[in-house]
Amino acid sequence: MRVEPAFVGARGVDSLPFSQGGTAAQAQALAARGVDFFVGYLGAMSAGRLAAVLDAGLAFMPVTFAGAVFNGAEDELAQLAHLGIPLGTTVWLDLEGAKTLTVPIDVLTRQVNDWAAKIAAAGYMPGLYIAPPQPFTGPELAKLAVTRYWNSAGRVQDRNGKIWDEPEGCGFCMRQAYPQGNFRDTGVFVDVDIIWQDRRGRVPSWVRAS
Repeated sequence: MRVEPAFVGARGVDSLPFSQGGTAAQAQALAARGVDFFVGYLGAMSAGRLAAVLDAGLAFMPVTFAGAVFNGAEDELAQLAHLGIPLGTTVWLDLEGAKTLTVPIDVLTRQVNDWAAKIAAAGYMPGLYIAPPQPFTGPELAKLAVTRYWNSAGRVQDRNGKIWDEPEGCGFCMRQAYPQGNFRDTGVFVDVDIIWQDRRGRVPSWVRAS
């Protein structure tokens, strides 16, 4: 496997069903539909499903399950090692859900920053997937220790009920498209994602077959 920067305009998908039980035929069907990359869940992706993704010519990025920030980064680091994900790859932290609204913002900030610090110290690129509900304001998001941001297809509000477009002064480098659940003819439910360049000119990094 090799790491390379994603390119602006690349079309990808993320899918829990594929992460849990996808097949080589489904990966090939996604590639045939013009999909460039796949985002799979750490803890669900197997080495065989990762190989199917890469063998189909798709790039790959990993994402955590929602709530991983409350458990630290150790499980994710173990999964990355198990899958053989090269250093430098963007690893996305899934931040969403009602529980995030029950945690004091200073505590949640420390948890996200601690997770990001451990991912970065191990040699990976920490990114943040943001979906509703989540408590951070745009300025607070931009100050987190993560270095890449991915926006969900949902209507995102902060804890004050304000709808915002991006982490202030930073922006998103990946966006989830709406409506979700496209490409069902491939035999697997997926969400569609598009690579952007954030306001600092950055993109995420993904893995390809060597």
